[in-house]
Amino acid sequence: MTARQHKILIIDDSAEDRQTYRRYLKKEFILKYKIVEAETGEDGLEQLKLLQPDLILLDYLLPDFDGLEFIKEVEAQGIKIPPIIMLTGEGNEVVAVEAMKKGVKDYLVKGKLTPEILLTSVKSVLQQYNLQSLLTKSFQQQQLIAETSLRIRASLDLSEILNTSVREVQLLLDCDRVIIYQFAANMTGDVVAESVNSGWKKSLGETIVDTCFQDQGAGKYERGETVGIDDIYESGLSNCHIKLLEEFQVKASAIVPILLSPSAVTENSNLWGLLIAHQCLNIRHWETDEIELLDKLAVQIAIAIQQAELLGNLQSELNIREQAETLLKEKALELARANQELLKIMSLLKKRNQELDHFAYVTSHDLKAPLRAIANLATWLSEDLAGQIPEENQEQLEIMRSRVRRMDGLIQGLLEYSRVGRKNTPKTMVEVENLIQEAIDLLSPPPEFEIIIEPNMPTFQTSAILLQQVFANLIGNAVKYHPSNNGKIVISVKEQDDFYEFAVADNGLGIDPQYHERIFTIFQTLQARDTIESTGIGLSIVKKIVEGQGGKIWVESQLGDGATFYFTWKK
Repeated sequence: MTARQHKILIIDDSAEDRQTYRRYLKKEFILKYKIVEAETGEDGLEQLKLLQPDLILLDYLLPDFDGLEFIKEVEAQGIKIPPIIMLTGEGNEVVAVEAMKKGVKDYLVKGKLTPEILLTSVKSVLQQYNLQSLLTKSFQQQQLIAETSLRIRASLDLSEILNTSVREVQLLLDCDRVIIYQFAANMTGDVVAESVNSGWKKSLGETIVDTCFQDQGAGKYERGETVGIDDIYESGLSNCHIKLLEEFQVKASAIVPILLSPSAVTENSNLWGLLIAHQCLNIRHWETDEIELLDKLAVQIAIAIQQAELLGNLQSELNIREQAETLLKEKALELARANQELLKIMSLLKKRNQELDHFAYVTSHDLKAPLRAIANLATWLSEDLAGQIPEENQEQLEIMRSRVRRMDGLIQGLLEYSRVGRKNTPKTMVEVENLIQEAIDLLSPPPEFEIIIEPNMPTFQTSAILLQQVFANLIGNAVKYHPSNNGKIVISVKEQDDFYEFAVADNGLGIDPQYHERIFTIFQTLQARDTIESTGIGLSIVKKIVEGQGGKIWVESQLGDGATFYFTWKK
């Protein structure tokens, strides 16, 4: 198997230094490098746009920029910055620190450079970057599948589900166009959903005369086969197929079938349509995991289609029967048959929900296993090579462990979010003041942090577990995001006709009104996760719990003036 060739851009005005780096890199036998050179910062910017390298070796002192100015210019032009190793003629701690703040992965002094030092740095940076990219891509894929599954449960609007699917697939795969193509009985078809970048021809709403499937059939798709076409001119496609793709500027394509399970809805073939990704700008090699992602989403789309069509057909039948004025006996029999069909549908929905629950469990298990392996590996490296690994690499290992812990928290939070409201919790007589105090004890805030529970807290019958989870989250957030350890929280209550209105007020930083709705959305945080560890799921779980109890939650706050979270809870 041929090793992947990594692209390295060397930006240095010294031809001798560039030659030295080339010679050192050629000593590497495992990884292969494609090297492109640039003498100035401007030349480097142009090469960066064209090459899209995996790594940059950047001289700090260039004729037109210094290294930090080069990074600033790249950011200003909106160019994606790959990992950077900065080289300098002599060491400068101030420059090194500033470079690391700008995201530079390593800082090497030319006078001390050896083949071993350069190769070790290059391999370390590339491996760390590739690992992070794989983790990010894997999480994004699983998140997309989980979100699509949740939408299938929450909505029966087929058009909304299809349009959402193509938008999110295009964003994740970073391709030029994603469409869902539906077959008619005679194997002609229509594009029923599309997401396309500006500048490329739209296919939605266009009359598409495709004789390829009529002439040649769609047997491979009926058998569930998937297709990845890296170059339409090198993949053995028929002339009619190439002509059709050329009409919509397609150069590469990935195709998976949408197959429905056998039912009364599908009379002949269970091939409903195709989920297709197009690359129009250039040819593209489709990775195996990208094809698998499309295939998994096609399964979820098929479930949505069957749910919508079955319930839609049933609703149509019921409407017709309601309008009928005669044959009362026959109407009763037909209604009984409709009820039987409804029971079958509910059974199917229950089975699908069980499958989705199992899928969420397996997905979380499969994600957590490699995360544990990565965390253990980072710990072993840190312990076994203590004193041998440079301080900056030790910091990188700690960052890796922190990111692994964050992803583990995201996975667990997503599972908790999906379970809220699906399990019955027992109701008991609850003394709210004691319940809040227990939540505070579990949170263990700093001793100097003042938390006041106002008198007249109610005692009533409710789910203690859910109410305590709401208070624990709101109090915990107020403590976590407070700028000091001697903050203040006041918890109060007002009695309404059918509800209690609780309030949790703090004297912290406050929240800008433009973010009041955003903070209750899943995965949303107002501060960088590297500043304060947060999954962005807590408040969305609280919102789901409160609304599941028939109440509502909101926040009143101004930036710099603290925040008060209100929620109502049914008596």
